[in-house]
Amino acid sequence: MVSSGLWFPRVIPRVALTLCLLLPVAGARGQGSEIAGTMPEDHLPGLRAILATAFERSPHLLEAEYRRAEREARVLIDDSARLPGVSGRLNYASNDTSISSTNSSQSRATGFFYNLSVSQALFHWGALKNQSEIARIRVAIEQRKFDVAYRVLAVVLRKAYLALIVEKARLRYARASLALLRADLVVLAERKQSGAISEASLAAEELRARGVAIETERAEAEFAANRSRFARLAGLADLPESAVPDHIPAPKVSPDLATALTAVLLRDGAKSTLEYEIHDLTVREALRRQKIEQVRLLPKFSAEAGLSLENSTDVNGNTVNQQGIQRRTVSINANWNIFDGFATTGLKRDALAARRLAERTLAARTDEILREAQILERALKIDVSEAELRDLHHGLALQGRKRVAEEAALGNLPPGDIDRAQLNIGQAEAAMFAARAVLLGRWSELVALAAEDPLLNTHSARHAREKK
Repeated sequence: MVSSGLWFPRVIPRVALTLCLLLPVAGARGQGSEIAGTMPEDHLPGLRAILATAFERSPHLLEAEYRRAEREARVLIDDSARLPGVSGRLNYASNDTSISSTNSSQSRATGFFYNLSVSQALFHWGALKNQSEIARIRVAIEQRKFDVAYRVLAVVLRKAYLALIVEKARLRYARASLALLRADLVVLAERKQSGAISEASLAAEELRARGVAIETERAEAEFAANRSRFARLAGLADLPESAVPDHIPAPKVSPDLATALTAVLLRDGAKSTLEYEIHDLTVREALRRQKIEQVRLLPKFSAEAGLSLENSTDVNGNTVNQQGIQRRTVSINANWNIFDGFATTGLKRDALAARRLAERTLAARTDEILREAQILERALKIDVSEAELRDLHHGLALQGRKRVAEEAALGNLPPGDIDRAQLNIGQAEAAMFAARAVLLGRWSELVALAAEDPLLNTHSARHAREKK
């Protein structure tokens, strides 16, 4: 059981937080030291190992990792247009040539023949460079999408893990209630035998016990199903009931820290968030595409060099002569698509519309992030008050059991009232854990939204790539 002296420690003093709010954005980004120790995995060490396993095995992250690897491969493909292209051909041939009107003159040439060429794009008005930049921008987008996927997964797993603890506490209360009810049935059966109560009263209690047993059995099955869903989401083989903690410690979450975190997010316009970076990169990609389409109809220049050994046939009257000829060529070419039926005009308009849509999406998503952060901050302050209130209720339940035990020892109350008082403690404890779970879950969501999640500093697309 959790002691009645629970309280919510403040992470940092109010004066320090006030000074933090006055610092510039660059200095205020360092919230990691204050956030350390406040996350759900800091209160529940078993969750930290689960999150690390999920980073390696979760199906959702594996899909995101495959998409990122696919984008990295596309960089090589798009870069190839800027690099020299080398091609060659080698064949062994036997050439027999004669004049069709007479067979008196024939010529035969046998041996190896080859052709080797090298080509290099020289000047395409920046189109090829922009194409390579687009490929790299898409890789950066996928890297941040991977981080978002892991952030979302971490928040979901944290909330689900906390919910399992609350569910276990409620199930523990349900089991205790059923056990107490069945114990009361034994007493009632004895009283019925003595004629103290009617058979109808006993039947009514038996019916009520049957209903409680069905509800408890349903809760048992739902708890097992939720553990299975959690294990599958986290990439675990199984999550037995014994692996779910029995309690949630008092959260070390400060409303002042939430205010400071939200203030920093508002001050920098959410530019530090992953969502902003993704949409900002999308705008950059659209700008690059615009530049490509703008030079679509301009001449493109390239250079080419070749070396070949070819068979050459020379006919002079009735004489046929074959011989190998070696060629060396160097050329600079210009390819100019002068008119393409207004296709370029359409592509320019399409690129412009895509850029404007990306810019609009960026602005809308930024406003949405800022509003969401403010909503989370306000709700978190209410959650802190709710958790403190539930702590008080739990403390009162503990004190109530203590008084009942004292009265029972004096003979003023029956011993069964002690079990009922203990049952009240279980109910208050489940409510207290539920309030703490909501508080920690919302705090995790706010920290993740502000891109201050400590897990992202340890597990990210960048670290995964370097590890490989």
